[in-house]
Amino acid sequence: MNLGEEPPPEKKKKRKTNNSSPPPSHPSSHPSFSSLPEEISVNCLAWISRSYYPTLSLVSKRFRSLLSSSGLYAARSHLGSTEKCVYVCLSYPSHQRPQWFRLWINPNRTIPNSMVKKKKKAIEQLLVPIPDSNLSALPSLTTVAVGSELYVIGGPFNQPPSSSVRVLDCRSHTWRDAPSMNVARKYALSCVYDGKIYVTGGCKGVDEEEAWAEVFDTKTQTWERLLYPGNEHVCRIAEIQGKIYFTGRNKSNYAYDTKQCKWECIKGLIAEVPSPEDVREYFSRSYLRCSVYDAEDGEWKEVNGLESVEDKYRRNGGSSGCVAKVVRCGGKLFVMWEGKYTRNKPHCMKKIWCAEIELERRDGGEIWGNVEWVDVVLTVPMESRILRCHAVPV
Repeated sequence: MNLGEEPPPEKKKKRKTNNSSPPPSHPSSHPSFSSLPEEISVNCLAWISRSYYPTLSLVSKRFRSLLSSSGLYAARSHLGSTEKCVYVCLSYPSHQRPQWFRLWINPNRTIPNSMVKKKKKAIEQLLVPIPDSNLSALPSLTTVAVGSELYVIGGPFNQPPSSSVRVLDCRSHTWRDAPSMNVARKYALSCVYDGKIYVTGGCKGVDEEEAWAEVFDTKTQTWERLLYPGNEHVCRIAEIQGKIYFTGRNKSNYAYDTKQCKWECIKGLIAEVPSPEDVREYFSRSYLRCSVYDAEDGEWKEVNGLESVEDKYRRNGGSSGCVAKVVRCGGKLFVMWEGKYTRNKPHCMKKIWCAEIELERRDGGEIWGNVEWVDVVLTVPMESRILRCHAVPV
């Protein structure tokens, strides 16, 4: 047979039959994320920034379950992908207890500085409320961060002293009750060192020796009283190089050595060693300044380059009391303040403003702040107040 000849009719017919046959069958659906084993799914999600979690939680119930699981945050810690988030506590006139929020920043924002004037603007960042629970009344102003948890200690806001302690797990945004203190307190002073919370003051009508101070071990979840050194009313407490300093009103100092578990009487001024996370803020109705501790040079330095934030504060701040907070979080500063209120019926409302500032150490040792955005993050009733701000690793 020549190569140019057509195939016999039967073969041609057979080929035609083959061409008309249905294609090989394929699986009805392609493999998806939901079909992966939970361990692999958790490891994948652990690499993703928490900024995307609110959106991912809308995908399915399985995603919501994985995003709130303890295994996810254990994986994040193991991979070194934890990040610090800003948590804010606000008082609300319509609530019997303060409300906690987490600052959410839109990871897809395209305009770095939201001070650009626009008629319409997509939401770039906001304060997302943390769900409350039906546990005992929420304590108020004595709050400390230990690891990825926030401890809220003592008497409820605008209520009598209390020994209750509540804990917000910032990984899963769930509340739990912790063991109560030995003494009921309100507006107590506190500090944290080596996983232990030291608390003093905030109680009246109680034996001074009994109510002096106590320490909570977050690992064993137990409270222990500290021996009374005979000091006067404490107005300040601080941790300096492993010692807990209690300062009285006449500037007398007692130091508790955490290693030897004994007291020392200290005379004269105490040489503080600030933490690299410490910030000093200065506010008035038209004035905004802040300083950070430069660990490299061992001194406090004012942050330069904040004129745009100060201008925004001046035009949109100055509310009654000039309540403002600054928190250092992941190499940045977050400045939060209460803006002017508006007389909208039926209620007077005001805006909570926030600025994100990238810190930069320039030649000569000066600290400069590059303003990344300034925006409104929440609108609240006029009587609301910013109570606390914390940077928590999650």
